[in-house]
Order: sequence, then C-alpha cells, then structure tokens
Amino acid sequence: MVELGRGAPGERKGMLFLDADAVRFEDDRSGAVTRLELATIRRARRNRGSPILLIDQASDGGTRKLAFYFSQPPPLTPPEPGSAPPPGMGLSSRPVGAFGAMRRTSKRRHMRSNIGYLTTSNAGKREMIESWVSEIREGLAGS
Repeated sequence: MVELGRGAPGERKGMLFLDADAVRFEDDRSGAVTRLELATIRRARRNRGSPILLIDQASDGGTRKLAFYFSQPPPLTPPEPGSAPPPGMGLSSRPVGAFGAMRRTSKRRHMRSNIGYLTTSNAGKREMIESWVSEIREGLAGS
C-alpha cells in the first residue's frame, strides 16, 4: 500500500481483504490494520496497464488517494551511480552508447523503466484487480 500525495510516499507491504463493510489492509511488519469504510470510498479503479488498484477515500482534509500494488513496486528514486539495478529492471538503467558511462540516469529514463517494469509485471493480474474493483463497487452500491 502506498499513500499518494504530497510528501514522501510510505510503502507498506501486507495483505488486502474485503469485508462486508470495509476494505482492510494488514501490515506485514507492524501488524497495523488500516480500514477503509465502504461508506467513505469515493472511487475504486484499476490503473490501466499496471498491477495497481487505486482507491479514493473521503477524509476530513479532502480526498485520500491510496495505491495497492499487486506486485513489488519499482523504486521511486533513480539508483545511485555505480549501483546494481533493482531485481526485474533489466540489465542496467544507465544510458547506452559511447558516452553512456559518463551520463547520469535521468528522471525521465527512470520513469520509463518503471513503466516498463509495471507493464510486464501486470501479466496475469488484470482479471484479479478488476474483480477487486467490481466487488468494491458492488459493496458501495449495497451500502
């Protein structure tokens, strides 16, 4: 689970459950439980071409946006120069060519490689995420 918005996003690994009245996320490390009451959920959708479920929840300060990744999310910041690429990100995220070793990895290149990673990790997860979206929407209609 990643809370989207301003500030540093906090990534939490855990399990997602759908109860009769809420979507529940249980953190693997701390055991903390986050409950999103169906009455407060404004929208649930699948981020097209990626293994991400997006939920918009009404809160006191406006709308809270949460992303639930159904595969390991890629790193949000570019890797340090000289470091090995993250698992599943290909051989290298460095620019290629004669002067590639001297150039730093740009934010744009890093974002492109993240998009490519999410697209390939989406294989086989589309139906599962779409069923989550339809079940949440059915719960919203029933509440």
